[in-house]
Amino acid sequence: MSEETFETWVQTHDQQAEDLTTDKNQLYTDLKAAYEKFDGKNNIEMLWRMSRGAYKAAAKAELSGNKTEQKKILLEAEEWAKKTIELDAAHPEGHVWFAFVCAKLSELVGVKERIQRGKLVQSHLEEAIKLKPTDSGLYYTYGRWCMEVAKLSWVERKLAATLFDTPPEATYEDAIKQFKEAERVKPGWKANLFFMGKSYEALKDYKEAIKCFDAAAQCESQDEEDQCVEKDLLTMRNKYASYR
Repeated sequence: MSEETFETWVQTHDQQAEDLTTDKNQLYTDLKAAYEKFDGKNNIEMLWRMSRGAYKAAAKAELSGNKTEQKKILLEAEEWAKKTIELDAAHPEGHVWFAFVCAKLSELVGVKERIQRGKLVQSHLEEAIKLKPTDSGLYYTYGRWCMEVAKLSWVERKLAATLFDTPPEATYEDAIKQFKEAERVKPGWKANLFFMGKSYEALKDYKEAIKCFDAAAQCESQDEEDQCVEKDLLTMRNKYASYR
């Protein structure tokens, strides 16, 4: 039997990575073995997949409520993304996964680090969108970033002003704009519609919010992000049922 080529491995691995039934912890373990087999440190296509694999394994930890494990694996994912960018700063996937990972890490750290990471997320998102404008995940993550900035308190905004000459600025309307772009690129994405609804909720536009929540409920879960919002989605639909 001939030895597996990298191209053959990529085809199989990518299918497994997108399959919700795949054990993402085992997949990440298998990735590490492939990294050694295919000289991963010099292989741009391997490096960004390492970041993606770690990100997906971290999502499983998030689903189980293990935030310590989630953060540990996300920090690994961040390092893989950094290595991707160091090897080829013009490759879109390095910026894509750095932005995804850094945005998720921002939810697990203190205020100061969250604000600092927020600026990093924004810069890598904007670079990634230039290089890969058809990736719906980028607009979704940008929308999530806008939400995080929009909800900063007065004290947090003052802190941001001391950390940066131009502190991050965004509104819930900005978030909705990004979520709508993600919906245009990838219609029927449950998590995206859920957070669009959450943005309308923040604006106290409950009629639009419940429309988004109901639309999200009609969508099948396609990825780990979808699975993470299912419980909260049910809560939101019950909470705003009277606005239908």
